[in-house]
Amino acid sequence: GSEMCIRDRMRRDIIMNKRNKTIFFIGIGIVAAFVIVIIFFAVRFQKERQLDLKIGEQQISNEEYLACMQSVMYDTKMQIQKEYDADYDDTFWEKKYGNKYGYEILAENTLQSLKYIHAVYDLAKENSYVEDGSYEGLKKRLGEENNSRKEKLANNEVIYGLKEYSYDLYLQYEMSSIKEQYCNDKTREGMNLTEEEIVEHYNSRDWIFGEEAEKADLETARVAVIRELREEKYDAIIEQRVENSQVSGDMESMNQFTLKNI
Repeated sequence: GSEMCIRDRMRRDIIMNKRNKTIFFIGIGIVAAFVIVIIFFAVRFQKERQLDLKIGEQQISNEEYLACMQSVMYDTKMQIQKEYDADYDDTFWEKKYGNKYGYEILAENTLQSLKYIHAVYDLAKENSYVEDGSYEGLKKRLGEENNSRKEKLANNEVIYGLKEYSYDLYLQYEMSSIKEQYCNDKTREGMNLTEEEIVEHYNSRDWIFGEEAEKADLETARVAVIRELREEKYDAIIEQRVENSQVSGDMESMNQFTLKNI
């Protein structure tokens, strides 16, 4: 009788162990499935939030795109209002103007501005005006400039211009500085002008100087003629680079990203 009790107990223990193992593995399976679902939705959510856009070899971050989008938003709004006689309201960006929605026009203008900025900084890096032509490099220089101004103010030193630069103002300041450096160096592409080019540009319009507003001769106007001609050539170089920009990514997701972040 005792042996039978032992055998019964062993059978019950075996059955319980099998049942416990089954429950354990079912639990593991449920947890694994739950984790997979979480990962799937996390990846999908991240993809929806992450901008898929490259200019040349540089990936455009969400932050860079949004900074540029904010800088062109006002001009884009004015453009749409002028071209389509549209009133600004809560649904302004979601309305259709011609064959495009407002947010699509904003996305196009943002992309065009990004292409221009990258063209300027690619040229600047090639000519050693900046070490890092990326958005992160620009932000680093902005931070260093603002810290320098803050320290000078704390030490009662004289500073010229603003106490602190915003991103937009510093971008415009640095791009103007790059243009000036390039145009002042006649060793750069397009900057070594021939006399024929100078005369032709002088003859293209009247050059007025002085309080009497009299037409200046070439020698009086020469410095201004050369400066303007070099600036025009620089602008043409940048525009050609913008035109040749290689853009890759999902443009529809860029449009949706723009709409979600207006």
